[in-house]
Amino acid sequence: MERLHIIALLNFAIICNLQYSTATDCHNPPPTDCCIRKKMRISLEDGDPVVLGNVPFVNVMEITTGTCGCNAKILLTATFQKHEYGDPYQGCTKVPECGNKMLRIDLEMAPSKTGVSFHVGDSRTNNGYKGDASTQEKDAEFHSLGYQHLLHGSDHCPNMSLVMTGLLSNSVTSVTIFIGNEFIRVSNNLGYVYELCSQCLFSLNGQSDSEGPVNEDIFIGLNRIIDSSSYRDGTGVCSAVVSWACPWSC
Repeated sequence: MERLHIIALLNFAIICNLQYSTATDCHNPPPTDCCIRKKMRISLEDGDPVVLGNVPFVNVMEITTGTCGCNAKILLTATFQKHEYGDPYQGCTKVPECGNKMLRIDLEMAPSKTGVSFHVGDSRTNNGYKGDASTQEKDAEFHSLGYQHLLHGSDHCPNMSLVMTGLLSNSVTSVTIFIGNEFIRVSNNLGYVYELCSQCLFSLNGQSDSEGPVNEDIFIGLNRIIDSSSYRDGTGVCSAVVSWACPWSC
């Protein structure tokens, strides 16, 4: 009987680990004082962008009006909280934790997607294709380009530039992006999922930087590139919901 009890506990632990490694939503969430449950809802259709709701540590930096269709533009920034345990400078944040440690971005997309529909980076001057104006050495970025999606490592990983397909097509109506320290996970309504933990990715845990300020901020451009001086922009994001991912437990 004792042996069966031990086996049952081991099986339960395995199930818990699977939930932590594959789940994307809150399951049996902890008390509300652990989670930041507010959401920012953004409409980028038919002219003037509309922003409803405030999320702590998430701010609107720039807004640009559009014409008819999904082509208005917005630039956001989000500030991440440091981990309370372990090495403060390394470690992939693959599992949502309490507070503002993993950002969730839900995008509603038009069938037609042109240029840079979305851009996520941890340098204020990220301008696509693995570039910035030397304002951060930790300057990883992820962005769309038509129906492709590109993932570029920071200056510490000069050879990391991935060009991928599968996330975007005319049939894709929604995309979800999770961003954490050294972590990204993207998925769409057709079942595509891509996930990566790497020290080449976003530095969001207070890491020092030889070219710029301490690394704790992420920047999000929708229907545009992050760098305001860049001519690169795009269309295709009709609306977005931005929130901090809530922890789950077994």
